[in-house]
Amino acid sequence: MKHRLPLLLLAAATLLATACHSLRKPATQQPEPQPVEAPAAPRYTLVAFAGTVEGLSVSGQVRMAQDSVIWCSVSKLFEVGRAMATPDSLWVRAPLVGINERGTYAALKRRFGVATSFDDLQEILLSDDAEQRIAALAKKLGYKASVRITRREQVDRLTFPFQK
Repeated sequence: MKHRLPLLLLAAATLLATACHSLRKPATQQPEPQPVEAPAAPRYTLVAFAGTVEGLSVSGQVRMAQDSVIWCSVSKLFEVGRAMATPDSLWVRAPLVGINERGTYAALKRRFGVATSFDDLQEILLSDDAEQRIAALAKKLGYKASVRITRREQVDRLTFPFQK
C-alpha cells in the first residue's frame, strides 16, 4: 500500500499535467475576416386596384415577391376570387363560379390560346401601362375587364391574407 500511494500521486500529477497541457494551446493568429457581400434583399411590390370584370365592380390587391410568386385577391364586399402564379404554375380559385384549378402556362395556352409566362405577368404589373395591358390580357382570355391601379409601392415585407 505504501508503494501504491506515490504511484497514485505520480499518476494523478501526470494526468493533471497532461490535462492542463491540452487546454493550453498556443494562440494562433486568426485570419482577418473577409468582407462578405450581403445577399440582395428580396424585392416586394404591392399593387392595389379597382375596376370592373364582366360588368361587376371589384377591387383587389396583388402582392408580388419579385421572381418568386404573385398573389392576387379580388373582392366585391367579400373575396370573390384569388390566384397565385409562380414561375412554373398557376392556381385560380373563385368558389362563386365553381373554379378551383391548378395548371401550367402551357395549359393556359392550350385552353385559351394565350402564350404568357411568369415573367410576362411581372412585367405587366410593373409597367407604366399596366392598366391597358391587363385589359388586353383579359380580352385575350375572353373576358371584359378594365382596372385602375390605385396604389403601387415597393415594400420591405409582405403579409399574405390567404393560403391555397
